[in-house]
Parts: sequence; structure tokens; C-alpha cells
Amino acid sequence: MQKRAPLTWLENRLLQRYLRGRGIEIGALWRRFPTPAQTRIWYVDRFDGAALDDHYPELRGRILRPDLLAEATELPVAPRSLDFLIASHVLEHMPYPLRALRTWYDALAPGGALLLKVPDKRYTFDVKRARTPLDHLLRETHDQREHFEDWVANVGNRSRDSPGFDEAVDDLMRRNYSIHFHVWIDEDIREIIEFTRREWRLDWAPVVFWGAHIWRKEVTVLLART
Repeated sequence: MQKRAPLTWLENRLLQRYLRGRGIEIGALWRRFPTPAQTRIWYVDRFDGAALDDHYPELRGRILRPDLLAEATELPVAPRSLDFLIASHVLEHMPYPLRALRTWYDALAPGGALLLKVPDKRYTFDVKRARTPLDHLLRETHDQREHFEDWVANVGNRSRDSPGFDEAVDDLMRRNYSIHFHVWIDEDIREIIEFTRREWRLDWAPVVFWGAHIWRKEVTVLLART
């Protein structure tokens, strides 16, 4: 921890160079990303403050109150209107992450930047879960119950044939609980980004790509719309 804090501070300072003008951060919860003083930033979440407290009771009283209520794939902004967009530990919560990336790209003005931070499964509670292949993401319809079952089994450490397993899955689905629907390592994130550039012709490029490390348990990507 003593080594991690100054290195994280230094990395954040480097990333802030790309965060200028007007932007939004999606799903900041209790750990909003530090931005330069001269920026204008709005915070977006799908729940209001009271609902966030109910959804995350362990964080009650610490969660940042959002400025705008919206789904991450349905942002209430004009196309090409944002100078930057921050999504830290958000993409893995998206049932359809490719749809989210296209939405975020469309919201960026030319020269705008998307800052992504995505946990690497090898260093998190997702360590026992199988990586989500790109082919799976390309299917716009899939059984979300399978994701919740995988979460209860491999994060909740409950056997699928144990008493109460189905009830635990049903409860999470009823609450639309924000699990990690997908899990990746740094190679997978690179493949996803290259797919959006090659197949969708999204005109952005990674100017920062930091893979996960024992002290940085996430992949950090800064995509600049060119």
C-alpha cells in the first residue's frame, strides 16, 4: 500500500492532462476520479441518492449524489458534445458493454477522451470466473440469469446444488443488482478496443494503455477521439 498510493497519484496526474473542458463521470459512487479544477463535470448514475443507498447499504452516507439520472447506454447529452467521459469500474457492470462503448464514443467531441478503468479478474474476487470472450459480447441477446448464477457460484462461493442457491440468484435479479456481468484481463480489453476501431471504424486510439499489475489491479485506458 505504501508503494501504491504515490504511484496511483502520479498516474492520475498524467491522466488529468487529457481531461479538459466539459465532461461526465458515470457511476462514480464513493470514489470519483480527480479532475483539474478548471473542468466542468457532471456525475451520472441510473439511481438517485436514496436508491443508491438502498442498493449499496455498505456505502450508505459515502456515495456521491448524481447530477443526472440515466442508463450508461442512454446518456442525456447531444452527440459530440463532451470533451471527456470517465467510466471507472463501469464497463464490467454493463450487460452489453459494446453498446456502451459506442454510446460513449458518439458523445465525445473530436479530440475528446474516454478514460476507462476495468478490473483485471486475476487480481479481484472474479479470479475463479471464466473470461468473457468477444464472441459472447457480439450476441445482443443472452441469458442474463447465467451471469447471476456464475456470480453466486464463483464470487459468492455457493455450490449450484446447495440449498438457497436459486433463491439467491432470484433475489439479485429482482433487485437488478449491479454485478460484474463480464470479466476480462488486459488482453481482452485490448481486443475489444481494436474491434471497435477495425469493425465499427470508431475513430479513436489508445494514448494510454496500462495493464494490470500486482499493485494496479485494473486496466487503465485513455482513448482519444481523433
